[in-house]
Amino acid sequence: MSLSYESCIQLFKKGILNQRIASAYLFSGSDASLLLNVGMALSRELLEGDPLKHPDFYFVRPQTKLKRISVQQIKEVCQQLYLKAYKESRKVCLILEAESMCLGGGEAANAFLKTLEEPPSHTTILLTSTRPLSIFPTILSRCIRVSVYSSPFEISTEDQELLAEVQKWMQIDNGEPIAGFKKMALLNEFIQKTKAELEKENEEESLEETQTLIHIKLMDKRERFLRLLEQAYWQKIQEELKKGSPKKSFWRYVEAIRTIEQLHQDLRHAVDESLAIEAAFLPQTF
Repeated sequence: MSLSYESCIQLFKKGILNQRIASAYLFSGSDASLLLNVGMALSRELLEGDPLKHPDFYFVRPQTKLKRISVQQIKEVCQQLYLKAYKESRKVCLILEAESMCLGGGEAANAFLKTLEEPPSHTTILLTSTRPLSIFPTILSRCIRVSVYSSPFEISTEDQELLAEVQKWMQIDNGEPIAGFKKMALLNEFIQKTKAELEKENEEESLEETQTLIHIKLMDKRERFLRLLEQAYWQKIQEELKKGSPKKSFWRYVEAIRTIEQLHQDLRHAVDESLAIEAAFLPQTF
């Protein structure tokens, strides 16, 4: 089935209310940040609270060096899922970029398949993927598949706080030679400010828990910010098209979108954050 972000959340809420929740779901789409938001929102509904602070929430993503989910990660999380829940009667496991389990011979995927075949009781597994066709058919067949899309210019309540930062970005003079430096500085400033806020917000947690919470929340906020930037450039293109402007008048907006999409990809695949931002914006004047 294909659903918008809002419809997906509403349908899931109805399923929880009626106690009709499956053991495994696969959410796919072209926007990784949107899929992350879906996974976190549904986890929040299932656990009735912030999943990042819940002992029965398990989060799996590709390892930095390997750029894939390892068999060790899968074995560890699956072992935890079969244990009794700490707090509530339900456990939730969110696995990002599920297709990466199928890399390196697919050992991780094969190990995970055993859990899908005999799912732990009172456990919901949420997988996300921007490349669902790369996932083994044996895994696909055991998940309820949902394709998630969003309106190009749809702004969620959570995104409202980021609009001021996006407006600062769009106000930078695109014609000046140092525009790329300004945008690089603005993005780095946003990331550092967000890190500081998250550290203060989670200072009561243990060191290991704090680092995990900050990493996940920062990744989420950074992805949402970049997605809003893409939407802002698409709006610029639409405005130029409505005015009947020649293609060359808005081509720089197209290039801007391509650059942000590449940055999305680099950051998701564990490229060093500072180097990825520098590579994206130092050569640019858009």
